[in-house]
Amino acid sequence: MLAHLLREQGLGTTRKTVTRWEHGVVPDDAAQAALCKLFSLPPETYLRVTWPGWLPTSGLVGIQEPWNAEGTINALTTVAEHAIVDRREFVLLMGAELLLPIYNWRLNPGPWLAYRDRGHQVSNALVDEIERLISVRRRMDDEHGGGGILEMLHSDLRFVTDMLKNGRYTEATGQRLYGATAELARLAGWAAFDSGRQAAAQQYYFAALRAAAAVGDHPLAVNVVGFLGIQAYSTGRLDDATQLLEVATAESQKKTPSVIQAMTWARAGRAYAKVGQAAMARQALTKSTNLLNRAVYGDSPNWAYWVDETRMAAQLGRALFDLGDYAGASRELTSAVESCGTKYPRDRATWLGRVAIAHLRTGDIDAGCESGRQTVDLIANQIDSERGMGFLRTFQTELASAGNSASAREFAEYADSRLGAA
Repeated sequence: MLAHLLREQGLGTTRKTVTRWEHGVVPDDAAQAALCKLFSLPPETYLRVTWPGWLPTSGLVGIQEPWNAEGTINALTTVAEHAIVDRREFVLLMGAELLLPIYNWRLNPGPWLAYRDRGHQVSNALVDEIERLISVRRRMDDEHGGGGILEMLHSDLRFVTDMLKNGRYTEATGQRLYGATAELARLAGWAAFDSGRQAAAQQYYFAALRAAAAVGDHPLAVNVVGFLGIQAYSTGRLDDATQLLEVATAESQKKTPSVIQAMTWARAGRAYAKVGQAAMARQALTKSTNLLNRAVYGDSPNWAYWVDETRMAAQLGRALFDLGDYAGASRELTSAVESCGTKYPRDRATWLGRVAIAHLRTGDIDAGCESGRQTVDLIANQIDSERGMGFLRTFQTELASAGNSASAREFAEYADSRLGAA
């Protein structure tokens, strides 16, 4: 069918050609442009996002289930069994397909009944241990990046989902189980995103949104929608990103602590910066800072421990980077790196990668190479993050085009010695 439609576009595409695409062969520009037209996407979409990340699909698991208690359990079960087998060649939901689950959540925000009267008893002590484990997993992600912990998170999610589906628990215990499942799925989505496995990340995020809705955890659900927005603007789906984050900021005003609102507006600022709307980006980031200043100690959920002034500086720096203000970006991101000290090595690597690129784009090759070396050290010593490597690769590519200076040669030798063929 696809081959027939493409032939109608004037391309001599055969079924064999399409099969080769499905098995890793990248279509040429003419074919990708024709596919954009076929799927009613902006013609430049394939230029912004690497094939096949921009293709629309309804093939993700756990999406079609009804938006209720039974559908949530079925979706969680499916995601807990199958999301981990996803690979980078799988595709992402876009546009209306992506937004439909978000609208389902807004219409049915929960809570639903969370008790079950059959199966083995799930004790409060066991849920205590699960919640402690989730806290440990968050810190592991902070220290090592998503690549090294995704399989652990998936196993954790499968374990807790099995308890939800087959265990016996009270309403109070069930609410805690759903909350733990939502946060595990959210963490798994972040780890998959950090590892470059974008379709898997979406599946985990949608599972997290369902689990959060099951117990009416509005702040966590807003956070999940925010992560979907981050994924969208990071993969070039800018219209999706702004729509998702406009939903998140609107919903953040309902029963949501100031810290979560601040985080959500900061993400919206990033999305506006990505589409070049500088005034709206600055307005959103200013609102974010003001909300953070009004935050009440102890009023935010434990998963928001990382939202502070340093993160706001980093959000501003990344927005300035996207707007092309490389001097401002370097200033804010360097400040954020210094404020972190030895904490958050994965985040420091992504910030320093941007600083290195920013220095290079303002003509300061020596400073760029120094920041690049710090990025290399973090990646070689501590973290497993495809995003961190992505910024480093961009720096290396641009450095190679900037001329054969002594600093550039020394950096290339240093990176090769520390990272090899990575």
